[in-house]
Amino acid sequence: MKLYHVSPFAEIDQIQRQLNRVFNEFSGDNVSSNWSVPVELEETETQFMVRALLPGIDRNKIDISITREQVSIAGEYVRSAPEETKYRLYSEFPNGQFRRTFSLSVPVLNESATADYTDGVLILTIPKAPEAIDKVVKLSLSDQPASERLELEGDTTNQ
Repeated sequence: MKLYHVSPFAEIDQIQRQLNRVFNEFSGDNVSSNWSVPVELEETETQFMVRALLPGIDRNKIDISITREQVSIAGEYVRSAPEETKYRLYSEFPNGQFRRTFSLSVPVLNESATADYTDGVLILTIPKAPEAIDKVVKLSLSDQPASERLELEGDTTNQ
């Protein structure tokens, strides 16, 4: 009996890349990409933080767009031309354009966002809009149960 090693996460990753290509074609994003930028999206009580690995990409070739509910990172990795005497036999280096777009769960203050690009890592810090930050509201309890209060409020015959 032969045993086969199956990696479900590799298969899920492959399906995700295929779906991204299909959605990019239908959404009008004519970005010919055969690679995807790895990212992390974190949320705290007051802000979102996006980290993207963009090694070897010139900072002038990175385009960041932030709306009140969405973040988009686009750019292009330009591979240097090989020397005439060398032949590239195999390469996994990315090449071409990319675009990553995320919908955020709450509105943000896009005009207050900051970006830092150091050692090939892009870090975006995006504060949440004040109305989106959870507020604690204290409620006081009355002596009457809610069902009795509703009956009294709805009953206008005793007035």
